[in-house]
Amino acid sequence: MAPADHSQTLMSMRPIAEVTLDVLDQKDGMGLRLYEPQPDGQDWSCTFEIDAPLSIRIQTTGVSSLQALSLALKGLSAYLYGSTSYREGRIGLYGNFGGDLSVPATHWLNDVAPFPF
Repeated sequence: MAPADHSQTLMSMRPIAEVTLDVLDQKDGMGLRLYEPQPDGQDWSCTFEIDAPLSIRIQTTGVSSLQALSLALKGLSAYLYGSTSYREGRIGLYGNFGGDLSVPATHWLNDVAPFPF
């Protein structure tokens, strides 16, 4: 995964999936967004974002829109479930912390994430 190309603004990209997670001691929660795959030369790119406290924006690239989307979802999952905040039980969904966040986890996180794909 490469850092996002900042020449493509978020204003021109359309989120295709988003959720706001609960964060202990953070009133507004933490937004997750997965953006629509975009043509990128002969390839495709797909961007995902995770708001504070993680503050991540990454663009993945694949040979097809489906591959770029799959890589973005796996990257989002890895950053989310691999974070110190999740491992310390500070991130949750609907008031339940440290468990299922409705985001499937990559296979290498099966030991910490409850919802693998």
